Amino acid sequence: MFKLNHKSYIAPVFLAAGILAAQPGLAASASKAPEGATDKVEKAATIVARKIISKSALADAVKKTRDSMTAEQKRAVEDAVATLQAVQKAIGALDKKDGKAAMKYLERAIGKIEVVLAIAPEMSLAPVGISSDVVDTQTSVKEIRKITNDAIALLKDGRLQDARPLVASLASELVIHVSEIPLETYPAAIKSAVPLIQKGKLKKARDVLATAMSTIVVENHVIPLPVVRAEAYLKRAEVLAEKAKRSSKEEKELAGILKNARSQVELAEALGYGKAADFKHIYKQIAEISEKTRGGKYGKGFFDGIKKSLSSLKSRLF
Repeated sequence: MFKLNHKSYIAPVFLAAGILAAQPGLAASASKAPEGATDKVEKAATIVARKIISKSALADAVKKTRDSMTAEQKRAVEDAVATLQAVQKAIGALDKKDGKAAMKYLERAIGKIEVVLAIAPEMSLAPVGISSDVVDTQTSVKEIRKITNDAIALLKDGRLQDARPLVASLASELVIHVSEIPLETYPAAIKSAVPLIQKGKLKKARDVLATAMSTIVVENHVIPLPVVRAEAYLKRAEVLAEKAKRSSKEEKELAGILKNARSQVELAEALGYGKAADFKHIYKQIAEISEKTRGGKYGKGFFDGIKKSLSSLKSRLF
């Protein structure tokens, strides 16, 4: 199978419950775990959260795609599926040395594919599969910065291969892999296969079609997790910040959430999900929110500025 890879960024799916579950710092008010059990609990929470993030993101992506499709696009998807099935059946017929049946399937396929590309040119890449991976470094911001500086020093010295393994694992992201078949290559493949069938060269015709079927384009959509987590923290913090007469327990929770939000922003910056200028206002706004909510103070609108800053950051990243 021949694969082409493309990497891009898409807007994150904000899974507050699952994401926050993986952040032990938010559980300041929880009961204390038995000695030696904390690490196991945190690891388990992280694993569960990763699964939640992955499955929910995939489901959300599918739903958004389905909901945004026009009637013509839905028809194009059906025709694209019919095209793939027809070509697959043509290959099956050629395996059985039945050139006549293969020609019928290819006639059906060429008709369908021309309709698809006419009414929905974007279907020139037809999605046929989706999967995901989570890469979530446990390295501290301080250590990330040290490793980054070490790698830069090596690069300046021309030692690319020595620098490479240092930064290879420095990522915190959900990557959604979308496998697509380039339908735009099918008309040429079919037109090449037809004369071969007519000449009785069934194996060559089969190979031409099989090559088209096995060519896959893989798009990698990256969702930076620190940005997602920071926004999830701030969403929870906003609820507490608007509450009058917070308990001492809630005061500690709010302070802890804001601290963790800042930590996630620092992690995003250290990992290169944006530039220093992107984060300058966010740090300032978190500090302002902390001051406005200190000592039981409450109110609405405290988070309006930081929401805009994060939205601007996401638009540049994703």
